[in-house]
Amino acid sequence: MKVNILTARFGGPFKWGKDLVYMLNNARVEAKHIHTLFALSKSCLRQDVDIVHTTVPFPFKLWRKPMVLTIRGDYTIERSILNRFVPKTITQADVITVPSQYLKQKLDLGKAIVIPNAVVPEGFKLAQHGARDELNLITITNFYFPDKVKGLLSVIGILNKIQSHRFNYTIIGGGPYLGTIKHQIGGTRVNVRFTGFLSDPRPALAASDIFLYYSFHDNFPNVILEAMACGLPVITSSVGAVSEIIDSGDNGYIAETDEHYLECLLNLMDSPDLRQKIGSRARQTVEEKFNWERVIGSYIEIYESIATASIC
Repeated sequence: MKVNILTARFGGPFKWGKDLVYMLNNARVEAKHIHTLFALSKSCLRQDVDIVHTTVPFPFKLWRKPMVLTIRGDYTIERSILNRFVPKTITQADVITVPSQYLKQKLDLGKAIVIPNAVVPEGFKLAQHGARDELNLITITNFYFPDKVKGLLSVIGILNKIQSHRFNYTIIGGGPYLGTIKHQIGGTRVNVRFTGFLSDPRPALAASDIFLYYSFHDNFPNVILEAMACGLPVITSSVGAVSEIIDSGDNGYIAETDEHYLECLLNLMDSPDLRQKIGSRARQTVEEKFNWERVIGSYIEIYESIATASIC
């Protein structure tokens, strides 16, 4: 079986496509990742595959082969000129997948199949949770959406209230709104270090103690899975599908208010043992539920099903 995976050339869809192709090839399914504009255009002219799996919406059905459409975010509110083509692509797809029940319900996609995002846990070094004088807090996000910048401002406002602990705060990520937040936090007493985009943030995660996430718009933040894979306790705002990842109080914390966020953070800062316990459960959750080794079979089942149906 030959499968073409079509994605954008950057961001979450690109990383997802790259990982999917790697796992498919490991499972002896011949797969190719197509993500440049030239390669996407060329793929429309060639019909030498069995399945086309795309995150890129197309206004016309350009292949005579079965097509799987994966929708990774809320196209109704995200800014992209291509999103106007998503409704038409939905009608053309043989199968639609989404990463969460939240998104399935939000977009009213009753027949969509939910296949969660995943990581390879073995690729993440575990953080060490010991007593230390100065804690390392970390966030990974992108600066393409104002709602994420607004969330980071909320985190910094929460951190400004902490006087009982010494800590450093690292923010990894890039995008057009990065300069905006740097300007807006001028004068804060929180020690914030911006790294910009890092091609591999895993060493920074492994060197940290607590992962902080806060956004007013999101679906299924893959960076939360990456932090959990490192055994980091995660605190996040209640947004999107985070409740499908985190059982609050068991393998992380979902804060309903800023006051609750601060309470969860102080509890973790006070106790290395609690950081270790929550972090271990987070890692276990990733291994059991959000592991590519477990998830890849769901995609292969879809491919085999529609490939067989097209032959019949």
